[in-house]
Amino acid sequence: MVADRGALLAAVPRVAAAAAGDPLPALVGTRQRLHRRQLRPQLPADAPAARAATRPRRAVHRARRREPRRVRRIPAVLARGGCAAPVPAAVGDLEGVPRRRREEEAELTVARRLLAAADLVVGPVVAVGVVAVGLLVADRITVPAGSNVGLALTATGGALVAAVLAAAAWARSPLVAAPLAWVGLAALPTVPLTLFLANTPHYLFGVGGDQQFRVAFLTRFADSARLADFAYADMPPYYPAAWFWLGGRAAALLGVDAWAFHKPYSIATLAVTAVLTYALWALVTSRPRAVGAAVATTLAGFVTLAAYSPYSWLTAALVPPLAVLGLRLVRRRGAWVRTALLVGLVLGLAAVTHTQILAFAGFVLAVLAVDGLVTRTTGPAGLGTTVAVVLVAALPPAMVHWLPYVLASAGRPTHSAGQHFLAEAGARWPLPMLEATPVGALCLLGTVWIVVRARTSTVARALAVTALCGYAWYLLSTVALAAGTTLLAFRIQPILTAALACGAVWAVAEVAERLRGGGARVGATATVVTVLAAAVVVGQVQSVPQDYAWTGTAQDYRPDGTRPDGSRDPADANAWLGDLRTTIDGLTGRPPREVVVASANATLLSYTPYFAFQASQPQYANPLADYPARTDELRRWAAATDPGRLLAALDRSPVRAPSVFVLERAADGTLRLPLSQDRFPDPRQGADPAVFAPQLFDAPAWQRRDVGPYAVLVRAGVPAVP
Repeated sequence: MVADRGALLAAVPRVAAAAAGDPLPALVGTRQRLHRRQLRPQLPADAPAARAATRPRRAVHRARRREPRRVRRIPAVLARGGCAAPVPAAVGDLEGVPRRRREEEAELTVARRLLAAADLVVGPVVAVGVVAVGLLVADRITVPAGSNVGLALTATGGALVAAVLAAAAWARSPLVAAPLAWVGLAALPTVPLTLFLANTPHYLFGVGGDQQFRVAFLTRFADSARLADFAYADMPPYYPAAWFWLGGRAAALLGVDAWAFHKPYSIATLAVTAVLTYALWALVTSRPRAVGAAVATTLAGFVTLAAYSPYSWLTAALVPPLAVLGLRLVRRRGAWVRTALLVGLVLGLAAVTHTQILAFAGFVLAVLAVDGLVTRTTGPAGLGTTVAVVLVAALPPAMVHWLPYVLASAGRPTHSAGQHFLAEAGARWPLPMLEATPVGALCLLGTVWIVVRARTSTVARALAVTALCGYAWYLLSTVALAAGTTLLAFRIQPILTAALACGAVWAVAEVAERLRGGGARVGATATVVTVLAAAVVVGQVQSVPQDYAWTGTAQDYRPDGTRPDGSRDPADANAWLGDLRTTIDGLTGRPPREVVVASANATLLSYTPYFAFQASQPQYANPLADYPARTDELRRWAAATDPGRLLAALDRSPVRAPSVFVLERAADGTLRLPLSQDRFPDPRQGADPAVFAPQLFDAPAWQRRDVGPYAVLVRAGVPAVP
């Protein structure tokens, strides 16, 4: 620095003299470090040295901020009596360096954009390849049920994944770090899940619970590319269908049954989500930190059972980095138009995959916008322009799904029970920072860092807003109970946990930087951080089998009525699935997509693309279907006194009546159809069944076949579903 100052004092006169005949002066500042001493001027005799020496430092800084970026200034505090005014320099003397720097910066910008595009496009493709390899390997490994072989393989696989991720964080070249990150992050959910599900073709929890309607949705779109509801005929879907449509079409293209494709498709979605999370974080921070944030997010998804719903996790995992992008967007930092378009595309993806994630992400971005207005980091005009650009990107994909539903619902009565569910995870406020788990430790460290740095760090502020919005969502969901509904707050728990866990990455990075600044060896510090991070990864990955306590559903019946191990118990209703389908198809003589079935066997309707007259549960029902009205209609049909009146009632139905009834045969000879009823907040949904007298079907229009515990009744001459 002293030598530089001496060179400066000796260089000023010649530059001033050279610039006297040049009308285009260039000004040199300290950040250029004298351009490798290409300046060799002398101090001019007429320089106002005394005035420069006494000029206050703050005034100099204010003047520098007011000048255009092209103007370079040498402060008086460095001139030591030299010229405080801008020092002109001959363009010829400095022409090469600025041009070279501009070219280097342009090349660097292009390289970064190409790498970001590769993260978003090539990375997901690599993730799918990793899943394919993982599934092939798992299929060739014997994991005896009830043994610890799976746990041992999972722990070892977690250690290998941690090693790959550590290499990605240590790699200096982005061309090496990015592929390693793609592979490691894709393997992070793939390794435990493929090993965990090695003995079954089913995904988590088989075809029970919510998986029933998910498999049914995939089955619907594997049979036809037409956008339709998973259960009801003659109406557009209400539940966002993009993930199911892509999965169904992929299954049809590959020639795989939709129910069997559910497992690899779900695991691939989790792997792609991990890579996309890394891609978004890499846009706002360094790549090593982006790797850490993506790992923390993926592990947070494990502990919150986000893997149970891969399509919602696809966008939920992106909310924390989206919040950082949103905060920078509000402050108009960087290329704000591209950022706004990216934010809009993520919101559009949420609109066609999971509506609640869209609502929460919009809530977070709205709070960030209000924060910008309050702190005056943005103005109403600029904010309005930003919102317009975001909507330009978000609306087109959203309208593909929602426009048909909005048009169909105009002037029609609707009834929705989709929000009428209060899970235990949604009843209690999540406090992941108090849990004695590896992710709990991350959340504790992240919480401390977010609280300390929320005022000074953009990332900390965005994560703080995300976490606070999560707790506000829980509060609003509790308040909504007064109106007889909820906001399904348990869906927000993975986002909240991921936001807190990501904060730990920045906390560790800042501690490491302070240690290096205090004299600690760089290699030792990095090694300690890497070892601890690897321990967290291995510890959490090997706990996956305990988190997903899952034994019985691994043996759920397949469409042919057999379990994955080949066994079959005739006492089980689902043991007759294959016979039921064969009977229905034989009596109707039509493809399943042209038939409406009234049945309480949800598994039958999940495996086969029949349309259902009534969904298995009111929470799954399309609001256009009017679930209570259809239940009442079934009871009226059961109350008919003779076959003629039953047929007349079916013909008068305001909606398409079923042409097939699959009823349970009771001991007293009656035929029963179990029904459900929405009694929220009472979790019990059972209702009295619709009881049909067998004599109601004693007419030429009906054909009856008994299959196991069921009676299959098919009405002839009913128009097919178009």
